[in-house]
Amino acid sequence: MSLGAAVSTEKAQRRVDGYFAMRVSAWTEIYRSAGLVPSIYQQRLAVSLRWIEELALAPRERVLDVGCGAGLAAVILAQRGLVVDAVDTVDDMVRRTRQAAAEAGLAQQVNSAVEDVHCLTFPDATFQVVLALGVLPWVPAPRQALGEMARVVRPNGYVLVSADNRWRLTDVLDPWRSPPLDAIKGAAGAVLRQLGLRRPPACREPSPQAVSNAELDRWLGSVGLRKVKSTTLGFAHFTFFGRNLFTTAASVRLHCALQMLADRNVPVFRRLGNQHIVLAQKISNGCLK
Repeated sequence: MSLGAAVSTEKAQRRVDGYFAMRVSAWTEIYRSAGLVPSIYQQRLAVSLRWIEELALAPRERVLDVGCGAGLAAVILAQRGLVVDAVDTVDDMVRRTRQAAAEAGLAQQVNSAVEDVHCLTFPDATFQVVLALGVLPWVPAPRQALGEMARVVRPNGYVLVSADNRWRLTDVLDPWRSPPLDAIKGAAGAVLRQLGLRRPPACREPSPQAVSNAELDRWLGSVGLRKVKSTTLGFAHFTFFGRNLFTTAASVRLHCALQMLADRNVPVFRRLGNQHIVLAQKISNGCLK
């Protein structure tokens, strides 16, 4: 990476860190709250933890939790007998993880530290599993972040990540957000700015970046990871020009119905949830374990 690109990445990461530093409590509570969106995050965590459990890791195997937040996943993994390094770029998140581990009597099994996923300080091939939920949508250089995760995982080890889906059904059906219309909207905006009818976009708070399923597969392959399994998760909220189409209760029912179709691998729906969850294995000598 060039010096200019590195500086740009660092600056963008500071903006993201500042955004999350002001929302520590909200992101802590989302795993305890009721409601459709919190339930999707809770289901994402449950699916990820179940996949790790199915790997049948040896006791005291090392796991890296990137973007650990308040430490919920790290504590659960430590309770299962694993040794967890929990890292985040936000100081307060790391403190909360450390506190949660201490309160659970797991301070010796959860090591918390401030780390940037773009340049992890761990040696190569340190971990059997790297977990990164809700990380890729927010990092300025997601492929570089994946490269670091692949570097620190052992040959035949696993990287489990989530990514926001660029082709989520809720966006595809809303003209305001639909990806096929991005080029038209971009061209129209440029013309309006040239005519003085629209101001250039002001500096806004960071927003998550979405990626297609195919592009995520290419990113994984480029760093020596191969997808073992994946799923799509979440169908909320359906809007039209940014306005909600359904009540909360109706949105919950619709999400549950569509998620059931996705879980059954029904064509179309199995790829159009709000998020991808992917378990990938590090390729060793050109073969998978």
